[in-house]
Amino acid sequence: MYFFFRGALSAENVNTVTASLVTEGQATTILSATGYVEADTKADLSPKITSKVTALYVTEGDRVRKGQILARLDSADLDAQLAQARAEWTNADAELKRQRALLAAGFTSQASVDAAVANEASTRARVKYAEAQEDYAVIRAPFAGRVTAKRAHVGEAVSPFGSPGQGSANGGAIVTLVDFSTLYVGADINEANLAKLAARQPAEIVLDAYPNRPYPGHLLQVIPTADRSKGTVKVKVAFENLDDQVLPEMSARVNFTRERTEGAQAKSHVIVPRATVLPGPNGPAVVKVVNGRAVVQNVELGPENQGEVEILSGLSGGETLVADPAKHALKNGDRVNVKQE
Repeated sequence: MYFFFRGALSAENVNTVTASLVTEGQATTILSATGYVEADTKADLSPKITSKVTALYVTEGDRVRKGQILARLDSADLDAQLAQARAEWTNADAELKRQRALLAAGFTSQASVDAAVANEASTRARVKYAEAQEDYAVIRAPFAGRVTAKRAHVGEAVSPFGSPGQGSANGGAIVTLVDFSTLYVGADINEANLAKLAARQPAEIVLDAYPNRPYPGHLLQVIPTADRSKGTVKVKVAFENLDDQVLPEMSARVNFTRERTEGAQAKSHVIVPRATVLPGPNGPAVVKVVNGRAVVQNVELGPENQGEVEILSGLSGGETLVADPAKHALKNGDRVNVKQE
């Protein structure tokens, strides 16, 4: 009775860790970096003339096709200039025809005809210029994409250099257009780690907004210059399955992996510190802590990396394990007391 009473009260003091459940990318990571979602094709669309916005057909989030009209500017003055240029060209063309007819009849000189030719060419050029100026009053999408910012409003005066009397980082941009199919993650990595990466190195992209939804990707480009003040090199990492959840300027973590992963479709892995695993008569084992008692659990080991080992079977992730079982002679059912840090 004495020994039973003592065993029921005594407990071994132990440190514990938790069996981690990680994605395939995290389990095979060779290098991690943080960065932001950026776009290869992006444009702040500014007018080439100073005028007033008379119509704006898009707002943030709208999808547009290449060549679609996004906005119109006031073109009343340009219309008048074009009409005047066309009238002058009509007169010059008529005068050229008359001079050529007179030359054929012997009533004028070649010099008069040459002057008429020059005048017709000059007025025709003014028509072309006026037409080009009038076309500048129509803002079209240079590529298919989505509007991410509306920077002007109907009735507002705009110019190529920003609002009159003011400077602007975006010039006189009316809208910002982004081709979402060109999104990638731009990340800085330490120069010393650059040798770990190969061409098209597999990667797993985890957006801070969706931490449980990793995206498979690969190394797209190493920018051929370094930041000597930080000792880093910028890299571009491409998405392999972009969707509408990925937005420009989102924060992201990139895990470069030994092998290609499938992101959200990939299986999860259970990872534990190597020190939690003991050799046993029936194979490797860990000691779980369940309701204050030790439970010896046999496990099947997988790959080991930097002091951590994958558990292929025996654990499902989230279990509380004795951190250093080699220091304790624990058996099934032994009472344990978790040390408080």
